[in-house]
Amino acid sequence: MPSNTPTILLLGTCDTKLSELLYTKSQIESTNATVLLMDCGRNPSRHEEITIPQSALLTTSPSTPIPDLTALTRAEYITTLVPYATKKVTHLHESHQIQGILAIGGSCGTTLAAAVMRDGLPVGFPKLIVSTMTSGDVGPFIGETDISMMYSVVDIAGRNGIVEGVLDNAAGGIVGMASAFLKRERGNKEAELSSGVKIGISMFGVTTPGVKRARERLEEVLPGCEVYVFHATGSGGRALERLVREGRIDAVLDLTTTEIADEVVGGVLSAGDGRLTAATVRDIPRVVSVGACDMVNFGEVGSVPAKFLEGKRLFYEHNAAVTLMRTTKKECADIGTLIAGNLLRDSRDRGQLRRTKVILPVGGVSMLDVPGQPFHDPEADEVLFSTLERELEGSGISVMRDSRDINDPNFAVVVADELAELIRRE
Repeated sequence: MPSNTPTILLLGTCDTKLSELLYTKSQIESTNATVLLMDCGRNPSRHEEITIPQSALLTTSPSTPIPDLTALTRAEYITTLVPYATKKVTHLHESHQIQGILAIGGSCGTTLAAAVMRDGLPVGFPKLIVSTMTSGDVGPFIGETDISMMYSVVDIAGRNGIVEGVLDNAAGGIVGMASAFLKRERGNKEAELSSGVKIGISMFGVTTPGVKRARERLEEVLPGCEVYVFHATGSGGRALERLVREGRIDAVLDLTTTEIADEVVGGVLSAGDGRLTAATVRDIPRVVSVGACDMVNFGEVGSVPAKFLEGKRLFYEHNAAVTLMRTTKKECADIGTLIAGNLLRDSRDRGQLRRTKVILPVGGVSMLDVPGQPFHDPEADEVLFSTLERELEGSGISVMRDSRDINDPNFAVVVADELAELIRRE
């Protein structure tokens, strides 16, 4: 009979944090959970409680020499070891040998562990890092994943009452998460076989009414579907792309592609130049629009780059922390070109992309782009629309115009019904 207690992978640099790792291991084991201790140190360590030594990670083909990590700089050692550790962690997860992962470390250990967790484990798998870096900007460590981070308060440089208290909590935390994951993993297998289609939708504040109605419509016409809404703030778009790549999402209603505008113009909410490409590669049912492509996002007014302030640009202060800038005709052309390019990028058959449709809301692409609102600019929108039509001509992707704005309830019904039809064809 399978064990009801989880197995935790404990990851750290045993050459610098062995005492703290062994203490954490003992605290996890006190809950009856099993621990696998993986050594990701720069210098290999020998200890009977290390389950996966550094040497077990550095496996190569006969023609490839084993790297000597001790001869590398810290940055080089991390870059070199991450792929090896990631491969091992992925194997442990895919073979159901672990149900949670915990790492402890300073800046180097955190950088290494976070990279392994981001690249080697899916969203939903319990991931926790105790780090000296957690009180600052943790965005570079977490990325678009669900890594949990706990501040160590004092440096992890020897055991003391404060460190042990933090590590005690971390041990209890990861065992709790892993136990929930183990229960969910077993209980959901049968449910997953009968669950409905999983749909991702992109949303921004200025497209919320349209997204809300589209979601309602999808749930009406596709009973049992699961709808996941992603806030188009850069990390939201990256999370959508990741889940599509992982096969966790079956179809996409990409109404809000504003992150492309930030990528093209230089705003703060870009999701990177690969936005929209995951669904292209998988060729899953998808309806795309241009929600909020009338705006580029910055922080408070003082954070707007001087080059934009010097020109005759139109700004709108959304709130004290968010300043929006209207996109120009030239920028709209560039946005349309990038959207079209990413809809086609790496596709297997550029002439048969019939699972993607583009629907353009001629009445306005956001709340601010309708008559009487500050960003209403039909000429700039026309450049965006015509660029997409021209760039996608002959690609197999259907492009259609709708006279209504993106938040019109009837427009929302149209895009939802189009996606539902694509899904039914599957």
